[in-house]
Amino acid sequence: MRRKIVTLILAASMLTLAACGSKKTEADHLARVKEAGKITIATEGCWSPFTYHDETTNDLVGFDVEVAAEIAKRIGVEADFQEVDFDGGLTGVSQGTFDMMANGVDITEDRKGTFDFSDAYAYDRAVLVTKADNTEITSFESLNGKKTANSVGSTYAEKGEANGASVINVPSLGETMELVLNGTADATINANTSVQDYLNTTGETGLKVAATEDEATEYAIPLKKGADNDTLRAEINKAIAAMKADGTLSKISEKYFGSDITK
Repeated sequence: MRRKIVTLILAASMLTLAACGSKKTEADHLARVKEAGKITIATEGCWSPFTYHDETTNDLVGFDVEVAAEIAKRIGVEADFQEVDFDGGLTGVSQGTFDMMANGVDITEDRKGTFDFSDAYAYDRAVLVTKADNTEITSFESLNGKKTANSVGSTYAEKGEANGASVINVPSLGETMELVLNGTADATINANTSVQDYLNTTGETGLKVAATEDEATEYAIPLKKGADNDTLRAEINKAIAAMKADGTLSKISEKYFGSDITK
């Protein structure tokens, strides 16, 4: 009887091991993206020259749009762009609604707590814009008690608040400039590349850059934090490195900025 019980126990153990051995490993994010054949990319679509619509064709274009599309191509999937406001894009990535975001998202210590970032693919500096005749605001520190206009959730809005300003939430760059021009806002903080593009394309002379931040901004791709994204981040980094090496990143930068902001 004892031998029979031992035999039954051994048989049960072997069945358990066989069941465990046959259990499929759950696919990580990269595997799911490849299985779907596409990667969903959050972007604003209203921040020239990073992400905006062509006036003639209404196609979604821009530096970040082309960079993200090229990353998707090199991963071997289709780029599925989803237009959403900046804060909504970051929230969507953190909740898994979007696979990634391409929208001039800069790396900050605070964001590192929520996202795992790719390697940086471009560099910029924050600038402070006021009316051309404004003599009160000459530095970021002089924003104390003033009003700035910026997208909610952006580091530019955070910079304004950190320097004592109250921030008016505005979704697009053009609208922020209009609020400064008409006096609703005292200033706006934005990327130097976008500000220069706006001033050059519009010919606006009623605005000026009152201050420029010394520290460079690093733009990168944010992914939901966690090991599930380790292989996807590695693939994105591999694509970015290859684009740097073969000159693709520099070419896209020259196209939209007239200079190379990727080094």
